[in-house]
Amino acid sequence: MRRRLVATLLALGLARAAHAADPVPLDGAVPEAAPAAPAPEEAAPPPSPPAMAAAPAAPPPAPIVAPPAIVVAPLEPAPARAPGSAAPLVAGALTSFVPFVVGSALWSTEKIDLERAGTITMALGFAAAPWVSHGLQRRWKRAAIFGSISAATSAATLIAMEAKDPFVSMYANRQRVAFGVFLTSALFASAVGVFDSFLSAPAREAP
Repeated sequence: MRRRLVATLLALGLARAAHAADPVPLDGAVPEAAPAAPAPEEAAPPPSPPAMAAAPAAPPPAPIVAPPAIVVAPLEPAPARAPGSAAPLVAGALTSFVPFVVGSALWSTEKIDLERAGTITMALGFAAAPWVSHGLQRRWKRAAIFGSISAATSAATLIAMEAKDPFVSMYANRQRVAFGVFLTSALFASAVGVFDSFLSAPAREAP
């Protein structure tokens, strides 16, 4: 009895195990197949990327235009210029030199009145020479500059002669220094003024 009960229990256990492995009902009915799961909808294709905006067309290259030719007229050569005329120089030199020769001749007489007259003649020639040389060129500004210097030193010579006559033997040599300095200054001032009239003379066009 006990054996049968064990066998029955074993049989029921095996049957349950087989039923769990193959879910077919014991009565032989085949269970209906489970409805197939609906097929997933076909995935929509990814949206195409928006078309890139067309780049603006590059403007056509500007035509290369050659710069206009510049015609430059050749410069005319400057006319040749010759040195200024030597006439003012000669006139001024004679105005200064001739009175100097005359005055030296009067000095050689050893007569006080003639010696004084010779000094006055020299001084007038020295004072007038720059005015003559520059005046011939109508350059009165330079004539006034150099002529005033020469005239001032010539006037100082005559004043010194009137103050202490160098031709009188009563005065010592040291007392005649002022007269000699002013007379020499008048001579050099006159020479410089005359020579300047030649250096600063405007050049003339050569023929």
